[in-house]
Amino acid sequence: MKPFDQDGRAELIAAVTERLLRRSASVFQDVGEPRCRAHVEAAVAALERDLDSDSCEAARASVVSLLDELMAKGLNFSDLRFFSRKLREQVRAAVPEDLALAVEDWFYEHLSVSTMQFMVRRDDALVNEAAKRGVEHFESQLAELEEALEEKTQLLETIREASTPIAPVVSGILVVPLVGVFDGFRARLLTEKLLTEISRVQARVAILDISGVPLFDTDAAQLVISLARSVRLLGAEVFLVGMSANSARTIVALGIDLSNLTTLGTLQDGLAKALATQRLKIVPMSRPRRAEK
Repeated sequence: MKPFDQDGRAELIAAVTERLLRRSASVFQDVGEPRCRAHVEAAVAALERDLDSDSCEAARASVVSLLDELMAKGLNFSDLRFFSRKLREQVRAAVPEDLALAVEDWFYEHLSVSTMQFMVRRDDALVNEAAKRGVEHFESQLAELEEALEEKTQLLETIREASTPIAPVVSGILVVPLVGVFDGFRARLLTEKLLTEISRVQARVAILDISGVPLFDTDAAQLVISLARSVRLLGAEVFLVGMSANSARTIVALGIDLSNLTTLGTLQDGLAKALATQRLKIVPMSRPRRAEK
C-alpha cells in the first residue's frame, strides 16, 4: 500500500521544498528550487520503495546522491539535519498511523546514514586539504630553495669569472693571471672566455700565469694541456709561466708531459718571448739628461 495518494504526495514535496528554501544562509537557497525539489522527491520515492520492500536500501542511495551534489556546494551538517527533520515532520503528518513505526525506523536509518556519510566525507576532505596544503608548503619551500640556489650559482659564477681576468698587454698578446684553485669549472669558463677573446683581438699568444695557484697538480696540468690544445686550434699559443719549484717537482714526479707547452719562469720572461714572436722587444726607457750648469 502506498503511504500517500497523488495529491498528498505532491503537497508533501511542495511543503518540504518551501521549508528548505526559507532557511536563510543555507545551501538550499544557493542551489535553488528545482534542485531542492528534486532531492525531496528522491527522498520521498526512496521512503515509498523501502516501505514497500521492508528495507532501507533506497534511503542509502538517496543520501549518497544528496551528499554527492550538495557537499560540493557547501552543505554543512546543520543543513543536513534540517533536511531530514523537515522531511520527517511532513511525512509523519501525512502517513496513516499503522505506518508510523515503520516510518520512524526509516527516518532513524536515514539520519544515521546521513550522519555517517557526512562525517566520512568531511574527514576525507580535511585530510585532502591538509595534504594539499602540505604539498603547497613543500613546493613553496622547494621553489625558494631553487631560487636561492640559482642566485648563489650566478653569484659564484660572477665571482669566478671576475677572478679570471684576461688582459691584453700589446697587440696580439694576452695575459691571464690565475689566482686560487684552478678546477674543471674554472677551466671551462676560462677556455670559453679565452677563445672568444683570441678570436676578437686576433691574438697570437696567451700567457697563462699560474704563480697565484696554490696547488698545480695532475688535474690542473691536464686542464692546462686541454686549454692549450683548444687555443692552438685558433692558431695561437699558450705560454705557461710562474710555476713554483714545488709544482715543478710534483709535475716531474707524476710524469706529466708538458713538452708541448712553452713554459717559462716568470711573467717577464713570458712577455719577452711573446714579444719576440711578434718581432718586438722590451726597450728600457732612457733617463733624461741633466741640464748642464
